[in-house]
Amino acid sequence: MSRRPIARMLLLATATGWGASALAASVTVAPYGTTRDGHAVRAFTLTNDKGASATILDYGGAIAAIRVPDRNGQLGNVVMSYADIAGWEAMGHVNSIIGRYANRIRKGFTLDGIYYPLQQQGAAGITLHGGPPAYSTRVWTAEPIRKQDGAAVTLTLDSPDGDQGFPGRVKIRATYRFTNDNALRLDFTATTDKPTLLNLTNHVYFNLSGNSNVPVYAHRLMLNADRVAVKDAQGMPSGVLQPVAGTGLDLSSPRPLSALPEAANDPIFTTPRPDAPQPAPGQMRNLDHSFVFKPGSNQLDLIAARLEDDASGRVMELRTTETSIQAYIPASSRPGLLSDVGKPFTPGPAIALETQHLPDSPNQPSFPSTVLRPEQTYHSTTIYKFGLLPK
Repeated sequence: MSRRPIARMLLLATATGWGASALAASVTVAPYGTTRDGHAVRAFTLTNDKGASATILDYGGAIAAIRVPDRNGQLGNVVMSYADIAGWEAMGHVNSIIGRYANRIRKGFTLDGIYYPLQQQGAAGITLHGGPPAYSTRVWTAEPIRKQDGAAVTLTLDSPDGDQGFPGRVKIRATYRFTNDNALRLDFTATTDKPTLLNLTNHVYFNLSGNSNVPVYAHRLMLNADRVAVKDAQGMPSGVLQPVAGTGLDLSSPRPLSALPEAANDPIFTTPRPDAPQPAPGQMRNLDHSFVFKPGSNQLDLIAARLEDDASGRVMELRTTETSIQAYIPASSRPGLLSDVGKPFTPGPAIALETQHLPDSPNQPSFPSTVLRPEQTYHSTTIYKFGLLPK
């Protein structure tokens, strides 16, 4: 099935903007292919009144594209993306909704005196991103909705009691809204009928060059974070939150991404476990760390993170209600996969910025809780706003 068929108009929102715009915010839908197990996938493109857009798949809520202008007014896709549905299936979590528990849990958890072993992988007993079947590999129910300040689509998932080994039936609603000021807003809400854990995110990868065939290392990153969760050799938190002031991971002002993998090798950010394999001599640990936002900075009127690219002139400002963010630069993509422009990915193709609660929080009493109870409603919001650097 063709990946770019003629789209069918589903929604035409009221035109807004700065008075002279000839465009109107809209949602279009088009088929995107079929999964290996025969599920049809649809692409919802949210276009604002300036002509910028975001494309969301009902397969895992994947962000297939965010097309925003560079300093010359040329639109480019600033997220890592694949040539077809086979690429998304091969990679699993990229740009997609992660749950029930984003990041890692070691050897299950105990809640209200009941032990839940989850689906543990390897001798270390780690469960990654909730375990299979991943939320990112399911076809969600999708519905375009009207918004006065942009175009939106809502995705819903009914996760049954026992799903992935977690207790409680959880009903999740994820709304993606692309606003007329070039911001993609992601709102999660959820309820449960039994006490459970919930830690949702979108595992989105950015490359502001507009092309994942250009390395991301020249970008600069600012994080309004004052601590990093110390990791052991298995990538799990030790429970210590290490201050970053005066270290290579102090990102209170923008630093080039090229400097961060070496900074992540600082021994103060890693506490090896005696029973865990150690890196070979000279082996580089990649940047893959949980940063804790400064108190009060996880409010939507404050910038929690900022990513800059001098070459394109693009900048992305991130706001969130979450308490931490996982920053991860993959060394490479899986061999043989092609990007959405039909070319192999470069080494260092993008940076993941995943807003979430800390990994293994159920087993770390000092970390903020991720427990959701029947009388509560889960809320989480992250906004990615795109603009241009000053000339």
